[in-house]
Amino acid sequence: MLAPQIAPPVAEHLTPHDLVTYFRCPFEMELARAERSRTVSGGPGTVRTPLDVVPLHHSPLLAPPLGRLVVNEGRLDLDERDVLVYEDSGEDDLPVLFPPERVRLDPRFQNGGRTLVDRELSLAGRPDLIVQRADASLVPVEYKETHLFPGYHVAHGRLFDTVQVIAECQLVSVSFGRRVPYGIVLYGDEQGGGVHEGWIRIPFGEAEEAWLRSALRQVRADTVRAPVPSERNCGGCDPNAEGQCRFAAVRYEGPHHRAAHDARPYG
Repeated sequence: MLAPQIAPPVAEHLTPHDLVTYFRCPFEMELARAERSRTVSGGPGTVRTPLDVVPLHHSPLLAPPLGRLVVNEGRLDLDERDVLVYEDSGEDDLPVLFPPERVRLDPRFQNGGRTLVDRELSLAGRPDLIVQRADASLVPVEYKETHLFPGYHVAHGRLFDTVQVIAECQLVSVSFGRRVPYGIVLYGDEQGGGVHEGWIRIPFGEAEEAWLRSALRQVRADTVRAPVPSERNCGGCDPNAEGQCRFAAVRYEGPHHRAAHDARPYG
């Protein structure tokens, strides 16, 4: 008699935004994951990070490859034969890059089917835009409503934009069945009248895919998800703004700040 087959454990579902958050602060990702669980199931949304965790001084996630990354100032370089084939209509304030006659949205990814999924990697997400270029290649475009910083990644901590785009390149490759050569982060500073616009071309080759697979394994294997408190991380952290983080280096006092008595158990 054959022994019963034991199904392999289901990999934790992750998104490009999860990777971005983990890269900044694993504890921020863990708090966001617990909040999603509360919203979906109505349960307690248990946080796995121990109460006596030792905070980290920097991200535990190895930085993605940057050797072939290209920084460009000015408007995005578009060819008159390029067309828009995907748009996340759930996002507000996306730039209008194409006239109506050059918008040819793929019907598979409209209405309720906008989410792109890689079942092998248990990864899912939505790029802001996908452009089909004149050579028929597909390029995901992630829009950031801020200006292109001098020094870009190292000096201003924008490495997480690269993390997000690499994951989106993988999703586009799998969902459309065509290998994506690169992705783009598009920066638009409306208050500057376009003076500080710029864009980053992020290649997606074997090194970037290998990094992504390694990063997903690391996130899933991390059962502690320790905080990385710093003014840069904590000042823009949503769970910190909601009073949920007891490790924050600085308290965010923006419009969504809650009083300390309204904090959840990790406040």
